[in-house]
Amino acid sequence: MIEITGTLQRQAWMDKRLPPVERLDGGLWSVPVVFPNNPMRYTLSYVMVDGGDCLVIDPGFDSDEGYAQLAAALERIGPGISGVTGVFATHYHTDHLGMARRLADAAGTWVAVGRRDRDVLRGYGEPAEALEADLLQYRSWGVPEEQLAEVLLPRLAFERIREEAAVDRVLDGGEELPVGSRILRTEATPGHTPGHLMLWDDAARLVLSGDHILPRITPNVSLVPHEHPDPLRSYLTSLERTAEAEDHEVLPAHEYRFKGIGRRARALRAHSMERLDEVLAALAAQTDPTVYTVAGRIGWSRGWDSLGGFQLRIALSETAAHIQYLATSGLHSGVPGLPAVPDEPGVPGVPVTAASGFRTSAAE
Repeated sequence: MIEITGTLQRQAWMDKRLPPVERLDGGLWSVPVVFPNNPMRYTLSYVMVDGGDCLVIDPGFDSDEGYAQLAAALERIGPGISGVTGVFATHYHTDHLGMARRLADAAGTWVAVGRRDRDVLRGYGEPAEALEADLLQYRSWGVPEEQLAEVLLPRLAFERIREEAAVDRVLDGGEELPVGSRILRTEATPGHTPGHLMLWDDAARLVLSGDHILPRITPNVSLVPHEHPDPLRSYLTSLERTAEAEDHEVLPAHEYRFKGIGRRARALRAHSMERLDEVLAALAAQTDPTVYTVAGRIGWSRGWDSLGGFQLRIALSETAAHIQYLATSGLHSGVPGLPAVPDEPGVPGVPVTAASGFRTSAAE
């Protein structure tokens, strides 16, 4: 359904190795930055150079190895670290924003991220408090006591969150971001995170999609404390904004470049509808369902029994997001541990009082 344009990237992904640094059209470079001990393996960072400006987009996870990779690529491209004039993260996740502060401080420049993501990072408070809230959340979702330790984030993760909150610029979507003579347009695409932003280079027919749209993987949409109370609804709404951009080449932060963003968006929406049917059936089959028991009844690509640690955590929070969508659509009463959805016009996707476009496959 899509046209693969990043053939070297795709081959590297299939071979489970780092792709090469690539020069793309118009002074744009693709630079892989390692993501240690994670199935995603690396982030595709992008470097845009025009005139005296150099913008680094999604610099990746903060590690010495990754920093050395990015530094070497910047030297090859020309400006080096000292020539970086801005650092932009499509969203706050550590494999995107993680190295931003380190890079910006070395270059003496700014870090920009979406306002809602900045607010999420600031909302975590002290690490000890965040750890306790994390424990209570997953316990309320029915995680057995003997499995709680493996799904909880370590203290170091919450300490990093506090460090990553130190950004210099916040964007809401709709702004123009100049890089030399080029103009990048920001677009708010909440869902994967509340403040996720895509960058459009309309003149070059390019879109840097972050994690909002990937060519093969379905981006994770999780229900997370301090974030949007109905993230799947936000994500599906954001997908609708891409339908008319089929001629743009998509530069995602993982996997490989492609064309066909509208077709891919429709496929991702269809997948979400199928998963909602599956979750609804799992809820109906149980007398007192919890997030944990529902997650154990739905299909996972690697199998439920194989999930552990962070992957189990993600599966649970994704299941919670789907249950929340069904509850806010009036199709289920919900389960313990779900947040109330405020009647707040300023929150994307809220309020909801009916199915809001969702139909089970049976209804269709």
